[in-house]
Amino acid sequence: MASSDLIYRKLQKHLDTLPIGFPPTKSGVELRLLRHFFNEDEAQIALCLGFQPKPIQILYQRIQKKTDLKISMAQLEEALDKMYLKGSINRTKPKGIKHYAAAFLVIGMFEFQVDHMDKEFVNDMHEYLYHEFSEEIFHTKFPQLRTSPIPKAITPEHRIAIYDDMKTIIQNYKGTIVAMNCICKQAQDLLGQPCHQTKERQICLSFGGPAKGYLERKQGKQITNEETLQLLELAEKDGLVLQPANSLEPFCLCLCCGDCCGVLTAAKKFPDPAHYLASNYFAELNTNKCTGCGVCLKRCQMDAISPSTGKKQINLDKCIGCGLCVPTCPTKAIQLRKKEHETVPPQNAMQLYM
Repeated sequence: MASSDLIYRKLQKHLDTLPIGFPPTKSGVELRLLRHFFNEDEAQIALCLGFQPKPIQILYQRIQKKTDLKISMAQLEEALDKMYLKGSINRTKPKGIKHYAAAFLVIGMFEFQVDHMDKEFVNDMHEYLYHEFSEEIFHTKFPQLRTSPIPKAITPEHRIAIYDDMKTIIQNYKGTIVAMNCICKQAQDLLGQPCHQTKERQICLSFGGPAKGYLERKQGKQITNEETLQLLELAEKDGLVLQPANSLEPFCLCLCCGDCCGVLTAAKKFPDPAHYLASNYFAELNTNKCTGCGVCLKRCQMDAISPSTGKKQINLDKCIGCGLCVPTCPTKAIQLRKKEHETVPPQNAMQLYM
């Protein structure tokens, strides 16, 4: 193994200790990805970053103890800011003071590459995502994303909790909201396999501090609460699943499809994807009302509805309770039902990952 490979292997092992790890592969594709995100000096700096953000003074002490880099504190700050702006690490500014932390691959470094990808990177990312890394993201105690039902699928008797009511969350939100191009759809476009579900691209949403990060990297645009609500209506129209971050204070909201969304397409490779995706609802079919028209079949993004002729059946191992099949059923044969045991998400991103 070349000396440079040793640095990236060491970084891979370090990132693999994070709440969302970075597992090794036989092919070495994970090292190719790390070379995309970090040069050799940056890899040494990244070895000194942990999950929790730390100020420059603490990181400078770590650099001096753990690396052979000859760098001043001002040079370190310049390097960290460069790494942040190219989407390789995280940065926060509590009370205006910069703090830096390692970023996960997903949600993190991958999404930060929006508008800055090439075909080679996408192929490497897909190879990793659909093999070793899928085992990592789907076997955590709490999924990073949850599925919230579309507003038109909600009825009064559901007594929906606020964290599952994205319309109310957005109406009451006071912070910054940014809409970015969907990284998954952009990747498919580069591969010449464009999304068949929607023609829209600027449909991934970020909130608060992460939203400001996208603005600092000149990715996406700031939008109003009303414009955000219009995107929810677009999701219902085009058949897109609402997937907010799995926390009471969501930092992102993805409008996803089973055609190209990395999370949903990877989950669909399992026989029981509903087991790996957080949701408090499932769809129930009244076979007496079902005419077998097939509208729901086209709307379902998880292949949870039987394509057989005649009346349909819903596979609850695959249904994630998104509600897309409910408002378009001409005979009102499908309704969302609340699961017996409701799962309350953690308060925020830090608690989710801790």
